[in-house]
Amino acid sequence: MSRLFIYIELLFLLFHISAYGQVNLTWQGGSDYLSVGSYSGAVSQSDITRLKISGNGNITFENWKLSARIVNYPVVNGGNEFPADKISFSPTGTSGNLKSGPIPSVTQVGMPLSVPFQNGPNEVYLVPNSNAPIINNSPNQNDYFDFIMGFNLTVAPGSYLNSLQAWKEYPFQIEYTLYDKNNIPIARLQHTFKIQVTNLGNPPPEEKRYTIRVSTEASNGLLEFKTMADYINGKSVTYVDGLSVSATTAYQVTVRSVSSHFSSSAGNTLPLDIVHLQLSGGTGNIYSRTLSTGTQTILEGPSTGGTPVNFDITYFTEANDSRLFNVPPEQYETSLMYEISPR
Repeated sequence: MSRLFIYIELLFLLFHISAYGQVNLTWQGGSDYLSVGSYSGAVSQSDITRLKISGNGNITFENWKLSARIVNYPVVNGGNEFPADKISFSPTGTSGNLKSGPIPSVTQVGMPLSVPFQNGPNEVYLVPNSNAPIINNSPNQNDYFDFIMGFNLTVAPGSYLNSLQAWKEYPFQIEYTLYDKNNIPIARLQHTFKIQVTNLGNPPPEEKRYTIRVSTEASNGLLEFKTMADYINGKSVTYVDGLSVSATTAYQVTVRSVSSHFSSSAGNTLPLDIVHLQLSGGTGNIYSRTLSTGTQTILEGPSTGGTPVNFDITYFTEANDSRLFNVPPEQYETSLMYEISPR
């Protein structure tokens, strides 16, 4: 079964800003190269890249994010463009040196198991919102700490590889950005890896294809409560053409929250089910849903013939929801995962 995933940040009440001391993001090694020798695609046998978060001193670095984007998009050799959405990163493990606690694992951090890039220079999130803080707590106030993440590279199978052969190299210059809990970038680095496509033989039959994208405007959804009327009447925001999907078979789109609640940097929470999600426009069966951690179908549609179809995304709250009264005025957020798959 083919699946694509996309993460969206849904935010409440943007207010507080905080700062950290010097936190560094550096490249810690990797193979930097992957050879593709068949239409079945390829997976790097070792980490394509390892990234290190480091610094000195005691720190509790929580709710951090790590993104990646292709700086030199489109990646072209001899007039042939390597489609960026055919490559993806997968976490392989974590390591490091933290005093005096354990190193957060891939699962504890909440890293997606596969992160496909997009056809464009937009960011994708290798860590959408860390569930585990990086904690260094040493009697020596200037002790060094580091946290290392490894990622392998997957090149998707398919007949698209036919036009990319033979023996051509495609360099991908990737910019990695580390964000703090307030979505402020605090460190960046750029590094390049290469994909080489060799002689592949006869192409396979045309494969099934699915894409899902969220617009730049909708990628950080915001419901902001400023007046008493917002609480009494409910609040809504609509992102026109916020969701775009394409499929060569009948498909379904599902959504779920990665976190079990909306949370603030101060540790306050709001229940997920105060927010509802509704698509509109396009073609297919559309279902209004209340946010939860369970996977819920929000759209069932026929094949689009590979042509993108757009839908508006609306997030809204009910009128007079008492759970929104008398809560601290902070930013509350969760990450949503949208998925498209055959049906």
